[in-house]
Amino acid sequence: MNILLTGEKGYIANNIAEYIYSRNDQFNILQKSIRNNSLDKLSLNNIETVIHTAALVHKKETPRSEAAYFEINMELTSKLALKAKKAGVKQFIFFSTMAVFGNARGAIAKHTKTYPVTYYGKSKLAAEEILLNLQDRHFKVAIVRPPMVYGPSCPGNYVLLSKLSSKIPIFPQIVNKRSMLFIDNLSEFIFQLITHGESGIFHPQDSQYITTSVMVKEIAKANNKYIYFSKLAGKILDMFMGNKAIYQKVFGDLYYTEELSAYRDNSYQRYNLEQAIAITERKK
Repeated sequence: MNILLTGEKGYIANNIAEYIYSRNDQFNILQKSIRNNSLDKLSLNNIETVIHTAALVHKKETPRSEAAYFEINMELTSKLALKAKKAGVKQFIFFSTMAVFGNARGAIAKHTKTYPVTYYGKSKLAAEEILLNLQDRHFKVAIVRPPMVYGPSCPGNYVLLSKLSSKIPIFPQIVNKRSMLFIDNLSEFIFQLITHGESGIFHPQDSQYITTSVMVKEIAKANNKYIYFSKLAGKILDMFMGNKAIYQKVFGDLYYTEELSAYRDNSYQRYNLEQAIAITERKK
């Protein structure tokens, strides 16, 4: 099977490519950047599946950046999908985001409506709508909305937690619930989507919800460190920071229901939290 994977230097793209080769060396993966007008020169002949991970993300949003988000995340996606459909590609897997649910807190379930508030979330949802309108029985569309992804050398908040766990002796004990997704579990999920020729909207996550304090504990454990978890510090932090955005981002509740993330037998969830943290810290 011939696969086009966009995002030549992206963290997710590189890990998916490596993982898929480890699962089936008969797959031929063409990994390409499609920015800077390179899409016009790209040939999709004999490509059966496109995995589109390339996107504008993690850039400070200003009124001036709105056009760039929509140009890359929506318009470029639309052009790639149209070209893929015309070339006879059978399946288009699109990486969207949990950000399509905007400022949602707590549980995200089947009835939860999308309401993005950032340019990133809005542009991704706009791309989803275009792709779903292109779908037919010859051109299957699979939209993946992962929560925060973590793993060896990952970008984002995990790195901060890992650094904190190695430097501080005390951490606030706060019981919260968050969806996260280990990179190898995500890669296995994509592998299964390809293998089964799936279409639809998917919300994969790890088998366990993450409590921030527990994650820090597991990171410290993997590095043979000891941290004391203080309930008092947790209460004080909650009292003074509970409604602030930065607090909610680290300690708030935000998770997919198990029903929403269920996929076949859930065998894509190959690694539990302890295993995932051990692998991540060993390879960092």
